[in-house]
Amino acid sequence: MKVCFISLGCDKNTVDSEKVFKSFIDKTKCDIVLNAEKADIVILNTCSFIRDAKNESIEYIKYLVSLKNKNLIKKILVIGCLVAENNITGQYNELFKDVDVCLSLDKYLDSLNEINDRMTDILSFSSFLKICDGCNKFCSYCIIPYLRGRLKSNLPQNIISEAKKLAKSGTKELNIVGQDILSYGDDIKDNSFFDTNNEKPVVTLLNAISKIDGIEWIRLLYCYPEVIDESVINLIKSNSKVLPYIDMPIQHASDKILKSMNRKTTKVQIKDIIKKLRDAVPNICIRTTILVGFPGENEDDFKELVDFIKEIKFDKLGVFAYSREKLSKSYNFEGQVDEKTKEYRKSKLLKVQEEIVKEKNKEKIGNVYYSIVEGKISKDKYIARPYFNARGIDDKVYVKSKELLISGTFINVEITKSNGYDLEGVII
Repeated sequence: MKVCFISLGCDKNTVDSEKVFKSFIDKTKCDIVLNAEKADIVILNTCSFIRDAKNESIEYIKYLVSLKNKNLIKKILVIGCLVAENNITGQYNELFKDVDVCLSLDKYLDSLNEINDRMTDILSFSSFLKICDGCNKFCSYCIIPYLRGRLKSNLPQNIISEAKKLAKSGTKELNIVGQDILSYGDDIKDNSFFDTNNEKPVVTLLNAISKIDGIEWIRLLYCYPEVIDESVINLIKSNSKVLPYIDMPIQHASDKILKSMNRKTTKVQIKDIIKKLRDAVPNICIRTTILVGFPGENEDDFKELVDFIKEIKFDKLGVFAYSREKLSKSYNFEGQVDEKTKEYRKSKLLKVQEEIVKEKNKEKIGNVYYSIVEGKISKDKYIARPYFNARGIDDKVYVKSKELLISGTFINVEITKSNGYDLEGVII
């Protein structure tokens, strides 16, 4: 039996897909194929966080159904967020009628009793480690709490065991993921593992993970600004394995919009958090996410946002246009912004950020960075990743070498040239 696995969406979905992968191959005798047209069974893990992700999932399902109708595949199993959304709304019943099995991810994993298992034998030197799922924030634009539920933290003992397996299999960089990783452990009561120094549970956990032999880099992805306290800042400052890199989505800078989004910070508070991070860790790389076109966002709000981005000069910045989702509280908000205006604001903000990145990249020329070799792209050209570039989402550093470089090894790279977002360097 030939099986093809397809994973859509974010890094957290990738981790879930790996669990499904491991569960399935443990329970069945099968050959893994990369092309759906060569498979007997296709397992699709869907995403429905925003409209574009939803549309991609829908198109994949239609494509797989067309293959099944042509007898090119036998069975289709669809899991993940689109299924969870349909369980609530029923709006995709017609789409799923030709799918053999539809399960929300938790039901699928529960049915195989593999909640705490992971695929470890084929992961690369850089792996995602999901420490929690769900969210208690209930931002008005977000449907994650409805699809994934409230915050659910994995037990620290299981996480550490998983991290040890990943290290044993060759992982050197752990990307810590979850919808709200800094709130990790808030839902775990009476656990002696966390009874240390009155620090946040996630800090205790990450300090323990950093002691695992083989793990050299720990990267923090998706940290709400209001949960960043002194213990988190001190962790980044004092633990050499925790990279000076933080993914801190702020979404906006207008207090009016932030309040409407049900965010827990004001512009002043965001500026204060950024100042504390930069004062304590001068070389820290701060990535953020901005949402434009939220209901009620007028020209003054957008100008305030642009001015804020120019002032703060984030190292990395992603921009999304607001997606109107029926399960979100903001679906019925007044002042919905038209699509043309959303795209204009997104484009303008990206242009502002492009100039900031060019300026920051020029400042990197002549500096030497400890970097991990990510892969070879031509005869003597490689991609290396310094601490300020996260796997799969940030820019590239290109390095030329006549000697063979092995992926997953570390080298020192001197930056010699800036090409807009990307950099070039030589091995020192």
